Amino acid sequence: MFRIHLRHAAALACGLVSLPALADELLFSSPGDLYAISRDSIVVTGDAPVDQEIADDFHAVGEIHRAVVDGYDCWNCEGVFATGVDVHLYAKGDDGKPADLLYGFRLDASDPRFIHDLNLTGHNGTVDITFPEPFAADGDYFLSVQLEYDRPASWPLWSANHVAPFGSPIQIRDNIAGTPWEQQSDMFGPSNYDFAFALYGLPPGPPPSNTVAECGEWSTTLLPLPAGATATSVYASKSFGADDNWLVGGYDTGAIGSFQTFSLAYHRVAGGDWVIVPTPSPDVCSPDGNPSCAKVWFNAIDGVAPDDLWAGGWKDALTTDFFFGGELFVAHWNGSEWVEIPAPVTTAGSGVEIAGIKALAPDDVWFVGTWIEGGQLPALALHWDGTSLSRVDLPFPASGGTPGWSLGAIDGVAGDDLWAVGAGSDGDLSLAPYVLHWNGVDWQATENVPMPGDAIELNALLPLASDDIYAAGSWFTGGGGYGPMIIHWDGSAWTIATQDGGGGPMVTFGNGNVLALGNPSLYWNGREWLAQPRLADFDNYGWSTLQATGPCHAVGAAIVDIVGVRRSIAVDLKPIVYRNGFE
Repeated sequence: MFRIHLRHAAALACGLVSLPALADELLFSSPGDLYAISRDSIVVTGDAPVDQEIADDFHAVGEIHRAVVDGYDCWNCEGVFATGVDVHLYAKGDDGKPADLLYGFRLDASDPRFIHDLNLTGHNGTVDITFPEPFAADGDYFLSVQLEYDRPASWPLWSANHVAPFGSPIQIRDNIAGTPWEQQSDMFGPSNYDFAFALYGLPPGPPPSNTVAECGEWSTTLLPLPAGATATSVYASKSFGADDNWLVGGYDTGAIGSFQTFSLAYHRVAGGDWVIVPTPSPDVCSPDGNPSCAKVWFNAIDGVAPDDLWAGGWKDALTTDFFFGGELFVAHWNGSEWVEIPAPVTTAGSGVEIAGIKALAPDDVWFVGTWIEGGQLPALALHWDGTSLSRVDLPFPASGGTPGWSLGAIDGVAGDDLWAVGAGSDGDLSLAPYVLHWNGVDWQATENVPMPGDAIELNALLPLASDDIYAAGSWFTGGGGYGPMIIHWDGSAWTIATQDGGGGPMVTFGNGNVLALGNPSLYWNGREWLAQPRLADFDNYGWSTLQATGPCHAVGAAIVDIVGVRRSIAVDLKPIVYRNGFE
């Protein structure tokens, strides 16, 4: 049923505004605003049973203790009494309708936690319900409140936020008929408003000392060992949201002096277990396939879709002049298997590898790393155009007193606005910064990059915008040892952002914030760099990779030492669950 009333002063006085302030704080409110009441939200258990449920959405962060709902009691049917109240809290679905039931309860009319005046003076429709157990809220939900009767009756809800509802308008369903949730309608059409209610409880207290990025906490999972493996090393990750995650690296078999290294990939779908996916590990140590010298692993991974991924790294091989050592290793995931892709081979010398990948489109993928050419050591830039891989020239030689260069990372905001950073030819610190920019035509060296200490290396990038780029690495000075550093590009110059920590992989969760891993890890909240908690349960570990997968969600990996054995762990960042303060 639907009715229009003048909401007279007596009715208004007994609405939400008349309630005394209690110890709990107001967490959400949609106060009644006009003269309309919606259809009944009731359960009738006697003759002519009814189960009509009306729900409305809200956003709250905190521990909800009470719901105060503004309706109107049985109209012109004195003597009909409420026997109880049913309350349900639902998740909010992507379609803007109630989804999974998260919490529900019933209180009898005589329960002191159900405060009402429905059976006494009449026409006082406000009810005050204390939850039997607090509800920990941290987002968007739906609330439904139904009065229960033992005979035909009504309890329509007062409207709120007329014409401009918070989130979704009122949703309704008939539980006896089994109808789905749909926007409430009446004789005037769809009801584009909310119903009037307020929620009270405790807001979040200060976060605990182990809070990461002011929102979450680390959790770790020891990754499974491949058959026959004695050690694992995960170096890179790629995620397509929270439900499709990859980790790549390598694993060892055998003992020192006779061990082999094979490529390794883990895949996780929809938050399930990490599963080892077969990868190409060619035995290329000699023309006849000597099984005692296999050495191949992945350093990097990136892609534009779950069925279009690239991974690259190192493999031992014989060059055309029969020199034995590292060559480029490239593989592609097509959605069903990893396939090795032929890559350029050095003509003399060995020790080349891929260290970073940036995939912009199926026909626009960059690989960077180390290269040897004519006895010199220029860095590597390799490009996939959709058909083949080809080398692209880089600035060499470059100033700085270093005989050769390598690149450790590549990233950017557009196909004609990419950055690549590195160090000396073997990946160690160099006597000058090596920072390159791709403008869509060629790679150019960037001058006047800050240089603390005597030597420097850069191995991580985080682009937020064309004029907001972070690069990270470390520096060394004689007598002073090593230290971390993060530098920043503002569109015109590179400057030192901090030397207090970080230096490893970086991610952002939006709003310009930065989580920079290292020892210690740091978090930039837009005002200051804050030291972050270490991983629990591991005294000796090194960060490898981290990928943001949503607000306060990330997936990555670290290499740990477990009683002298090198193992890899998957690391997840998840929001801290709120309950009576953070826990």
